[in-house]
Amino acid sequence: MAKLSYEYVDVHSHAHEYDDASLREIISSEDIVIVAVGDDFESSRRVVKLSRMYNKIVACVGLHPWSIKNLKDSLREAEKIVHLALDYNVRCLGEVGLDTKFVAETINVQREVFKLFLEAARDHGLILNLHTAGTWEEVYRLLIRYDIPYANFHWYTGPLHLLDELVKAGYSISINPAVSIQKKHQRVVQSASLEIMLTESDSPYKYKGIMMHPRLVIDVVREIGRIKSMSFDEVKEAIKRNFEHLWLKRL
Repeated sequence: MAKLSYEYVDVHSHAHEYDDASLREIISSEDIVIVAVGDDFESSRRVVKLSRMYNKIVACVGLHPWSIKNLKDSLREAEKIVHLALDYNVRCLGEVGLDTKFVAETINVQREVFKLFLEAARDHGLILNLHTAGTWEEVYRLLIRYDIPYANFHWYTGPLHLLDELVKAGYSISINPAVSIQKKHQRVVQSASLEIMLTESDSPYKYKGIMMHPRLVIDVVREIGRIKSMSFDEVKEAIKRNFEHLWLKRL
């Protein structure tokens, strides 16, 4: 991948939900690299297209746990998404993972679909951009079992005791604008090593009155600095270093 010039990082955005005019405005006004995730095959196709239109959009293709229904159709769609990644040299699968918090009723199907993505990531050296609501430890154990070299736990609000294991494994967590109001996310920032942190927006999701947007990663940098008693510039440079070391070298 060509060397990028940027100031901020958004490692998890549903950028496919923005229209072209809105995306052009975001790209032109904010010096941010945006990692755009897919929710299903069609949104993944749009993500690939966007990454070819804008050099500061990085594509991830995936099947969100919330999009998983019956086993046969979901496995077929997941297979199409993996082929899409391989055909277009997309180096990241996301948003993928497991969720027992919001969609526990499909967890058995989710596990079968996630196994397919784990095998693809292992066999082809792909990044995993993870959804792990209620399943942080299960997902971590699966990553280790499948010998996954790198994954990012998006909007991490999981157990604090797992953070040291993520450091040892070389994985990362991404911090969301919700950190300004979400106490458990604040506790994660307080406890986690800065070396495993990235910033994200999960845009354009709305959370308790916050309309997520890529530009809010600037506020996330500021909030991390406040919680960890560090300067804005220290945090910003650390996030850029982490992104280059953990992510860009794998693209």
